[in-house]
Amino acid sequence: MQFDECVKVAIATLRAHKMRGLLTCLGVIIGVTAVIGLLAIVSGIRDSVSRQFSSIGAEMISINRWDWASNGDDEDYEKRKPLTMREFEAVRNLPSVSAAAPTVYTSRDIVFRNVRVGGVTICGTNDVYPAIENWKVQDGRFLAEDDVHATRAVVVLGADVAQNIFPDGGAVDQDIRIGGQAYRVIGTLEKKGSIFGQSQDNIVNVPYTSFAKHWGMSTRRDVNISALSSTGHSMQETIDEIRGALRRVRRVPLDANDDFAINTSDRLIQTFNRISAGFFAVMIMIGGMALLVGGIGIMNIMLVSVTERTREIGIRKAIGARRRDIVVQFLIEAVILCLLGGVVGILLGCGIALAVAQASPVPARVTTASIVLGFGVSTIVGLVFGMWPAIRASRLDPVDALRYE
Repeated sequence: MQFDECVKVAIATLRAHKMRGLLTCLGVIIGVTAVIGLLAIVSGIRDSVSRQFSSIGAEMISINRWDWASNGDDEDYEKRKPLTMREFEAVRNLPSVSAAAPTVYTSRDIVFRNVRVGGVTICGTNDVYPAIENWKVQDGRFLAEDDVHATRAVVVLGADVAQNIFPDGGAVDQDIRIGGQAYRVIGTLEKKGSIFGQSQDNIVNVPYTSFAKHWGMSTRRDVNISALSSTGHSMQETIDEIRGALRRVRRVPLDANDDFAINTSDRLIQTFNRISAGFFAVMIMIGGMALLVGGIGIMNIMLVSVTERTREIGIRKAIGARRRDIVVQFLIEAVILCLLGGVVGILLGCGIALAVAQASPVPARVTTASIVLGFGVSTIVGLVFGMWPAIRASRLDPVDALRYE
């Protein structure tokens, strides 16, 4: 038989048993749907997280009391002494550091005339902070070195704060009150978006000297430090030099672990990728089990089909059909059955990804590779689980097959 004839016969056979074919495909449909949907969600989340991390500065080195990739052992971190401006000065003066900025945070209400915005993050920092953490000014300017030295009461508004207080624009040169203290707006920042669902734009920046004057830098408040490597020094060299300087300043014993954390966005991305890879592996295992069940169902139904069509097989062999022709015929039927399930699974998986993206903040992106994988998996399932029924059909003796009732 020619290949096109085999396909026509296979389609005709499947059309004669529509309901049985649909039920047989269910396992393949569920497995492919799970694979496509999960690939879309995981790929979308990875892309989103990578974009969010790049927004905080890919080359930035952040020194904190807390490890971004910690395993939740908060008790150990609580025992650590807070970082102070003394540590900042030690980092800023290192040869391998081209720029360093302190950041200290609190939360206060902001008032402009009759408008009050609560729960705004107040960040005390210096003039090089935008270059380190990839902030861009929308209007006006950022803090200057003179603002820090003169302890000026000036503020740069994040995009969300500027929109809430000055929806029609014109924020620059306006006077506002932050936690009861008068500040003049000198600039607004471009929108930066959120990271892990937390807005980066509900923030205002003031000189850290003004922050200390109005809200203090008590021993309970951490001073986080952001730094960049200077030209000619790798990030790892800078990290090693920072670690040595901080251990000296904080008088950490030689045989003791660091009582501070040096974080980078790359490390956080790697941690996220490890977590998502484990989640993805579990989900793929579930999808694989569904495909295995579907494949066994297809093999079972094809064995039933061999029994039902014993006389048909005998007639074909009697008029000259070779064993290879019988094998190809039944393999084509199994593959078409699986491909139909694969097509339905791909459509359902794309639909689930679209629904998730529309109904939740979780991004989802269906890639060409995942669609090709869906078709490939369906074809492989059809070939693997259709092989034994096809071989069994090809081994039937034509004389015994013609006598079969």
